[in-house]
Amino acid sequence: SRYDLVQRNNNIILEYKKQDILSLNIPHDINGTERSTQKIQLIVKSKYGLDRIVWDDSSLRSQGGQIQHSGSQS
Repeated sequence: SRYDLVQRNNNIILEYKKQDILSLNIPHDINGTERSTQKIQLIVKSKYGLDRIVWDDSSLRSQGGQIQHSGSQS
């Protein structure tokens, strides 16, 4: 009748697509001999760009190693 409750579909469905905002790819293993230099190929894809990358190299430094930046920024 006129005063019956209205049946409504209250299930709201939102379509969501995961956005790739940041992607970093580095080699899983880096091997070398003592006092040798190894290049690390770092591939960065960022939707908004990066100000800097900060490496936690405390474990490497405790073993006598070091990281030297020699790459370019693009």
